[in-house]
Amino acid sequence: MPTVINTNLASLFAQNSLSNAQNNLAQSVQRLSSGLRINSAKDDAAGLSISQNMQSQINGTNQSIRNLSDATNLLQVSDSSLSTVQDMLLRLKQLATQGYDGSLNGNQRLNLVQEMKELNAEINATAARTEFNGIKLLSQGGTTDQVNSDIKAGVALVTTAVTAAAFGDGAFAPTGGNATIAVALDPAVLIKLPGTYTLRAVGDQLTLNGTVDGVQTAQTLTVGTAPADFATTKLTFQSLNFDRFGITLNVNTTAGANTPVTGAALAAGIVAESATITVNGNTSEITSTNVTGAAAGTYTITRPAAGELLMSGTINGQAVTQKVTVAEGVANTTQTVNFSAFGISFDIRSYQTHTGGNIAAALVALNGGAGVAAGEFIVSQGANSALKFQSGANSDAFIQINTRNILTASTGAYAGTATEMLTLGTRITSSAAGNLGALTKDTSIDVWQTAFKNAAAAVDSALEYISTERSVYGAQSNRLSYISNNLQAQSTNLQNSRSAIIDTDFAAETAKLTRGQIMQQAATAMLAQANQMPNVILSLLK
Repeated sequence: MPTVINTNLASLFAQNSLSNAQNNLAQSVQRLSSGLRINSAKDDAAGLSISQNMQSQINGTNQSIRNLSDATNLLQVSDSSLSTVQDMLLRLKQLATQGYDGSLNGNQRLNLVQEMKELNAEINATAARTEFNGIKLLSQGGTTDQVNSDIKAGVALVTTAVTAAAFGDGAFAPTGGNATIAVALDPAVLIKLPGTYTLRAVGDQLTLNGTVDGVQTAQTLTVGTAPADFATTKLTFQSLNFDRFGITLNVNTTAGANTPVTGAALAAGIVAESATITVNGNTSEITSTNVTGAAAGTYTITRPAAGELLMSGTINGQAVTQKVTVAEGVANTTQTVNFSAFGISFDIRSYQTHTGGNIAAALVALNGGAGVAAGEFIVSQGANSALKFQSGANSDAFIQINTRNILTASTGAYAGTATEMLTLGTRITSSAAGNLGALTKDTSIDVWQTAFKNAAAAVDSALEYISTERSVYGAQSNRLSYISNNLQAQSTNLQNSRSAIIDTDFAAETAKLTRGQIMQQAATAMLAQANQMPNVILSLLK
């Protein structure tokens, strides 16, 4: 190596070594002070990416564990209330059996019924107040919402008269007597088959011709003879059902004494009276009423303009309105009238072309069912019937818990959905024959015992239903326990794996710190020595 002054290679080597030693020492100090091996992306880019993905799984898993804890508590609330209801049902069974006691008088039996009515009322009250975080657990439907309104599937809209062309005054005179005829139409068929149909008679064979679903169709029926009686007239009725068309001819025939009216005469008379039947049909029909996420409550539907509908109601204490436009009813098409703000929609099938204003007017006219004021659409059971709890790190992993409706009334605030509970309520409170609510102190012992027998059978069914529901909740609680244990193990293993990537190994890092400190001191000393090396050149210059 030449001896030079301008470039001190030894000093440069010492400087680089000192810089590296200082960087390594600083990194060790940072890791030891933070406890993290990766403090920035440059420390380990791939490791940082992997650890963040793991942290996402850990966060999702830990939150799922907390979600499942809420689900477990919710099930416990439901089960405790169902246990109370079960106790009341057992008491009802005891009272129903006690009603068989022949030594009781009418007033004493009425006292039994009164207690049974009180227990029935308390079952409803218990179910209604069983809530978890504002969610009713035992007083709303299983998977669907109940709608108390005339707006429901199968309701015809914009009826343009489902009737037939008149057969004169309805009376005609076949040979041998007199007859009247009335036309009955099957709306399930003719709602889709408006048109004109032709009658033809050959002997006692009566044939109806027309187009059904685009196909020329004919159906022939035999007209029966109306027999006569001796010395007096005789009335005979027969129904001619052309079921392919949904058209029935109801014929009443009066035969004179000793003079029957033949089927051929009746067939000829019917055709002579009217050879065609014209059916106007219905232009539209509600094929589906959808209540998805709608809260229980009363909603009002009005028509502010010809082809518009306005729904008004209260959501979370706030008054809400939404206006929608109804499209033209085009023949053989379906449209959805969707009040998305409320979670309510109607699917409407049009069989004939007509205006959206006609459909809107018909909808407003319909929503006034039994017990419902005109213009009202009532959702008697609200949303949240299917509760879902995430049971893993991914959003597609969840367990579903369905709320129940164990209310026993058929209408009103305590309207139920379970057949077993509705039957129980009916047997206890209804005033119809065979139920306890219909009896008085003067009722005979046989009638009393029949009513108590019916009530006992209803209690048995209700007990079995409640027991089944408790079994479902119990099984779900056990399932939640297994899921939680599994998620706890997953979380532990994930955190262990992430720790291996991101956390500082203090044993190894303290060794590196000591090494770094020694290397720094050594590099500093060597740099000082290297900086003194050019001084030898001065001795050469003397």
